[in-house]
Amino acid sequence: MDSIYWIIITALLLLAAFDLINGVANDAVNFLNSAIGSKAAPVRVILTVASIGVLVGACFSGGMMEVARNGIFHPDMFSYHEVMLLFLGVMISEVILLDTFNTFGLPTSTTVSLVFGILGSAVATALFKISKLRLVQSVWDFINTDKAFEIVTSILLSVAIAFTVGTIVMWISRLAFTFKYQSRFKWFGCFWCGIAMTAIAYFAVFKGLKESTLMEPSFIQYIDQNLGMALLTAFGGFSVLMFLLQHLFMTNILRLTVLAGTFSLALAFAGNDLVNFIGVFMGGLDSFQYASSVAAAGGSPSSITSMECLMPGQGMPVNHYILFAAGCMMIFALWFSKKAKTVIATGVELSRQGEGGIERFGSVPPARAIVRSAIALGRGVKRLIPARMLVRMNHQWDPAPQPLNPKDRVAFDLIRATVNLTVASLLIAWATGRQLPLSTTYVTFMVAMGSSLADKAWGRESAVYRVTGVLTVISGWFMTGLAAFTLAAVMATILHYGQVYAIFGLLALVVVILVKSTIMHRKRESKLSVERFDQITEENILDVCSHQIVDSTLKLREIYNDTVENFFQGDRKALKELADAAERLAMTSSEHHKYDILPILYKMQSRSLDMGYHFVQALEHLNEATQSLSQFSESIFTYVDNNHTPFTIDQVDDLKEVHTALIKLLDEYCKMLQTGTYIQFDYTMVAQEQLLQLVAKATKRQIKRAQRNQTRTRSSLLYLNMLNEMRFMAVQVRALTNDERNFVAA
Repeated sequence: MDSIYWIIITALLLLAAFDLINGVANDAVNFLNSAIGSKAAPVRVILTVASIGVLVGACFSGGMMEVARNGIFHPDMFSYHEVMLLFLGVMISEVILLDTFNTFGLPTSTTVSLVFGILGSAVATALFKISKLRLVQSVWDFINTDKAFEIVTSILLSVAIAFTVGTIVMWISRLAFTFKYQSRFKWFGCFWCGIAMTAIAYFAVFKGLKESTLMEPSFIQYIDQNLGMALLTAFGGFSVLMFLLQHLFMTNILRLTVLAGTFSLALAFAGNDLVNFIGVFMGGLDSFQYASSVAAAGGSPSSITSMECLMPGQGMPVNHYILFAAGCMMIFALWFSKKAKTVIATGVELSRQGEGGIERFGSVPPARAIVRSAIALGRGVKRLIPARMLVRMNHQWDPAPQPLNPKDRVAFDLIRATVNLTVASLLIAWATGRQLPLSTTYVTFMVAMGSSLADKAWGRESAVYRVTGVLTVISGWFMTGLAAFTLAAVMATILHYGQVYAIFGLLALVVVILVKSTIMHRKRESKLSVERFDQITEENILDVCSHQIVDSTLKLREIYNDTVENFFQGDRKALKELADAAERLAMTSSEHHKYDILPILYKMQSRSLDMGYHFVQALEHLNEATQSLSQFSESIFTYVDNNHTPFTIDQVDDLKEVHTALIKLLDEYCKMLQTGTYIQFDYTMVAQEQLLQLVAKATKRQIKRAQRNQTRTRSSLLYLNMLNEMRFMAVQVRALTNDERNFVAA
């Protein structure tokens, strides 16, 4: 066996491991969002339940591997060498694509990624073969196009059906139970959970275990033939069980139902979607073993012109040791992948109840148009409903009191969590039974979005940002197929033309991309301050708020000083980095100013009113100072980047004098903020006045130079702008220091 094939199979194994981790990080959103968002149990318990489901589903995963072997292309049309490069191109593109989605926290479909990746790689391989051998066949003779059409159909069906059904079921459920559901649930909860558990069990059997080796075909056939009686029996049994648990053992059956749904979805995910991660490797392993047997018999792998060993029914039985190892790796990714937490956070944030905190997405025109249309439609519907009925219906959505302890608050309640799991389970099981190509990712995400809309989680304050987030995710879904097809086709083409050189080059590229995406993910997440609120308490709120202000002021001083120094030296590269740093600081400060005020003021309820006032004022001055610094740095970089005339000696001397005075003043303020000692604060007024006088003198001198035509127009404009921003920063930092002093003393 040639060494190149050992290299390829080893690369497929390593890439499958990375793909497994990336895939779990993305698909974890499918079965963890409901339990984590509703805090049905501690996170460790939720992950343990999901891990058991993943391991069981993985160990008994069955015939789904065929989709990677022969579901998209006709293997008998390709040689052994071509198939191995085809598989390698798919895996390289898969890892890059899923890692990109995970880095930005966007859930996508690994099924779509796999199918279109194989399709793209197969098309590129077929074109290469036709061109090289001058064949008369069409490229479509090598491809099974029906599968691609099914996937496109699944996108449309999943988005529309799941969102609509989720909205309707959640609206009816909230109308029946309200947010203060405890009293009604005491009498009707067993039936509600009985329906949910029946749906979840039906889903687990017909979606999670139907294709596995765990279930006997005769049992599945019997249940399928007597489905009505089986569902009725299950409903009765589960309802009685829930009644006994609720009234005799005082068990919170909603939490139990949510955990059962989490287990079911995790089991189905591992049992059916495992092919998305290791299916290509398994196909490559079958090909490698077949070629090894040919070589052992005295033949040559290069003589294998038709890979009939990959045809249906020809492959080796799935190795259960590999499945067990894959299950363990999936569990490891589930517990320790930071990118999985990012993807989960996206789903939870888009569906959370109430306001507060940083929205992960901005606002785009389509989202604003949708919100305006929804508001207009709502007004029209309200005119058709009698006023008295409308008032009674609106009372059903009166919010429940929030717990005083922030750690006890949830993104949404257990009623919505059970709706998410039940509706998703029913839709996926129903579609599977009728062989409709619905995507697990699409269904679970869109059901969650629909239930959020029905639950009025998207209020006027957050609707446009939530809709933007949903549109971003949906557009990412549609782009997944195109991106997977294109990227895999490019990778396969490079491999076929570059051979062994291309293999090592592309594998090195994958390593570089994974490292850079990890760094980018870490930086991106550091900008989001959502998690910080969970760590703020009445006891440490003073220290946390002060630390935020002190840290930002120190960064402001550092960036300002470095910007001026590098401007004098004309260091364009350093000025670019400083301008970017100033922009990030201004953005962070703006986010704190917009989103931190209300949540932190809420946690200051036991403190004095003056403390809240001074905190608001301090954030206002900090925001103004950082915005000024950003404009200051950006204007200087733009000037240098455009190669404009350097400042004259007189301009530099005057500017250095102002700069030295401002740095001295900023150092005094930073020292006070760091030490918390403000004895010298009143004495800085003299230095402040001296600085303002220096700014005034430098401005007048520049006006004289401009009148005498001693400086260029752009030079004069930048010079005056710099002086103005330096004066403004000094005033804002002094006001910030004064408010921080009063904040600490309040």
